[in-house]
Amino acid sequence: MKVTAVRPFAFLDISIGGKEIGRIVVELYDDLAPKSSKNFINLCKGVEAKNQETQGVETLGYKNTVFHRVLKNFVIQGGDLKYGKVDASSNYPHEKLGQGNISTIDPPALIEGENLTEPLDGPFKLCMANNGNKDANGSQFFITTYPQPHLTGHHTVFGRVVHGKSVVREVERVRTNKENIPNKDEVVLIHNCGEWDESMSVPVFNASYDTRGGDIYEEYPDDDEHIDKESSESVYIASTKIKESGTLLFKAGEKQQAFLKYRKCMRYIMEYIPDEDQEPEWYAKYIDLKKKVYLNLSLVCLQLKNYTKAVDYSSYLLEMGNLSNQDKAKAHFRKGSSLIELKKYKLALADLNAAHSIVPDDVAINRELTRCEGLLEVQKQAEKAKYAKFFK
Repeated sequence: MKVTAVRPFAFLDISIGGKEIGRIVVELYDDLAPKSSKNFINLCKGVEAKNQETQGVETLGYKNTVFHRVLKNFVIQGGDLKYGKVDASSNYPHEKLGQGNISTIDPPALIEGENLTEPLDGPFKLCMANNGNKDANGSQFFITTYPQPHLTGHHTVFGRVVHGKSVVREVERVRTNKENIPNKDEVVLIHNCGEWDESMSVPVFNASYDTRGGDIYEEYPDDDEHIDKESSESVYIASTKIKESGTLLFKAGEKQQAFLKYRKCMRYIMEYIPDEDQEPEWYAKYIDLKKKVYLNLSLVCLQLKNYTKAVDYSSYLLEMGNLSNQDKAKAHFRKGSSLIELKKYKLALADLNAAHSIVPDDVAINRELTRCEGLLEVQKQAEKAKYAKFFK
């Protein structure tokens, strides 16, 4: 009987600009890269070690360190324990950020290259970062976000991301400076880390992994292995299931989760919408689905009191044109209602009047229209009183 080795797992909890994004869980190849894997686990758990400069004892670990190098369609890199530590007194970014590289295996010696033959032929590979010397590995690591075959043989491959791929994608999309360091307002921090097992959760705050409605798909379509990316039908089926999942969550009162599902659905639609000339029937289906999702997004954002987004999604829908009167009225109404909450009463009045002209007997529209007219009059009187004092 063949015995399958059980590999260890570790987790990194990520925040961006102080906002929790979620957990990245990695499987470690302790059978192929034992030293690199052991070093990574040590640093996720935190380990006491002798400081080679002060000769004192310090706790080494990834907790409260940053991802200091982010390049879209390439890699995200972290692990500088010396210059990448962030706390309330930190001056970020440190001028030497990216230069610290420490090993917990036979320090101060760095770790030799391991598992160098594994091809870097896809995203989510966990690798050791080095300064060009494949035998100079320590605390710094990177995760690929796109195939990097030219790096094969130059970097130890010691694991892979198994959960939290959407978190990696979120990190990949932060704004950076010319040195590819995330901007201060989007600092990417490992705020917690450790060893992980299957009894533990995978909290993710930028995506919903609820499978109701049949949504088994990755947050970003390029990362998904269930769809045939060459088939408009396959992606459309996935998109409709994601939308249905959002609708079920919305009906269950889980509106934030519904928003995340609808946003994910739109990502699939926009990424794979077929060419109108080559596949006119599928193009029409995608366009119809896109309208429905914009309509749903405008509603859920209004109810979540994310009024700016509600205005945006309503506007996107209206810009598409060729809408039914019912959908057009809904879009104008939701946009107008959101503009009222943003205190943009003149703009709100225009949208509510547009909705009223389509369905003049709608009670909700008439009520909101009356409210807007009253608020606009109050605003005008306040402005009149404000300027009157200058002429006394």
